[in-house]
Amino acid sequence: MKASIGDRIISVLAYFTFGIFSLIWLVFAYATRKTISQYLIYNLYQAIFVSIVLAVISLIYSIAINFISVIPIVGNIAKSFDLFFNQTPLYYTYTVSGLLVTLIVLYLSVISLLGLKPYLPVISDMVNSNFIR
Repeated sequence: MKASIGDRIISVLAYFTFGIFSLIWLVFAYATRKTISQYLIYNLYQAIFVSIVLAVISLIYSIAINFISVIPIVGNIAKSFDLFFNQTPLYYTYTVSGLLVTLIVLYLSVISLLGLKPYLPVISDMVNSNFIR
């Protein structure tokens, strides 16, 4: 089954807005009783779950760095690690972690723009098992 160009554009917007457009589109589709294709449901829910996973990873990372930073020798190593990966720009304002997130979003967007279903190991399996009929 080929995805329509409208579904592809909606999928790309969902990934670039980190799931905000997904929530808006799902509420709009529910309110207008519009049917959503399986391709679009997959991408909308995957965009939402990717953003949730990124937020949880960020929260756990910041809590872990704050706890580890009080340990004398290991804390200095953790602070240096955090300084390099999250605060030192590599190219203009892109840090290593920001570049990684950008690459993930670009991968998801390009694959969905081609009309295929992008695959992220745990998230895609969860979306397939819970939301795709």
